[in-house]
Amino acid sequence: MKQLKKKPLARSLAIIAIVSLFALLIGCSPSSDLDDKQSQFTKEKIMEALTSSEAEIFQITWSPDEKNVVYIQQGDAENEGLDEAYIWKVGEEQPHFVKKVKPTVHGFSWSPDNKYFLISEKLGEGAESTIFNASTLQQEAFKPQSISIPVWSPDSTALAYGKEENHYGQSWGFLEIYTLGDNESEYLWRAKDYIYKVEAWQEDGNIIYTELDLQGKENKKAAKNIRPSISGVHLKDSKEQVKMALGENYKETPPNEEPGHFPEQVYRWDYDNCTIYIGAESGEVLAIYTEHPDAETNLGIKVGDTAEKVFATYRPQYMEPESIHGGKLYGIFKVEGAAAMFFDFDLSEFATREDIKPENKVTRIILTYPEIMDDSF
Repeated sequence: MKQLKKKPLARSLAIIAIVSLFALLIGCSPSSDLDDKQSQFTKEKIMEALTSSEAEIFQITWSPDEKNVVYIQQGDAENEGLDEAYIWKVGEEQPHFVKKVKPTVHGFSWSPDNKYFLISEKLGEGAESTIFNASTLQQEAFKPQSISIPVWSPDSTALAYGKEENHYGQSWGFLEIYTLGDNESEYLWRAKDYIYKVEAWQEDGNIIYTELDLQGKENKKAAKNIRPSISGVHLKDSKEQVKMALGENYKETPPNEEPGHFPEQVYRWDYDNCTIYIGAESGEVLAIYTEHPDAETNLGIKVGDTAEKVFATYRPQYMEPESIHGGKLYGIFKVEGAAAMFFDFDLSEFATREDIKPENKVTRIILTYPEIMDDSF
């Protein structure tokens, strides 16, 4: 937005205040003070003060209901190069200071319900966003780091955004979801050599994003913020959530000294229809195994179903990734939560996954993370 440079903001406020005082002196009753302020400090009057200010005012961003505006005011010499963010509420005489910000602010973004806003500041090649409660100006402890300004969910409870990191010369892209009040974000997608740019979060729950590969090829996609499951159990579920889904009729095997490929020692809970592995420290589900025909995935696939049914159900929605060990992983699908849904089939002794036929039947289903299966994708 074009920067504005006219009369000092304080002088503009003084003019509005004088007009307001004059209105009160000519007969307004105390009971009508609030109505008077609402009528005197309207959106139009606030905009008049901002646009007539000598201070440089920019990034003026109104809430969806047009009852609050956030903006940046250029800092003075005492601010050591930092600018200042403010919020001004319709009906109030003065704006409220929010925080000092870098002069490289990307912008603001309001939640659809007008209760929250975020300030996105430049961080390296990306951005770091601070989330505020518009009424109290209390900050969320977690600050999303992203490629661009995060996108709000329709119900204003979460944000979706793309993130990029480099590990030992490898480029990894993430599509993350942060839910207000949580201590950390969660992965929706995680992939090597891809970047995700979130564009919209629609009312039907679809998150619209663009997937870019290393060559810059773009592919527009949609996904929902869901967690796949087997028998109603999801990765990251707590012990109590597992019990709610499957009951308390299980046999527990305590952790041993060797966690294998698990990132921590695990408890093993054996139910009649599946086996659950739960982190000893995190208390979260890390893997779900089943060989029982009564257990099914959230898309309705069971042990005993044909490969034809599996592929018809999963291939339209999910990709079968390439293994870091080489080759495409047929019958293994990259699903939400940076997880993988593995389907094993009744193949002959020397057959490989490339030999899966439509009539082959599912013998085992596993939901876990690629790293736990000694892979990465």
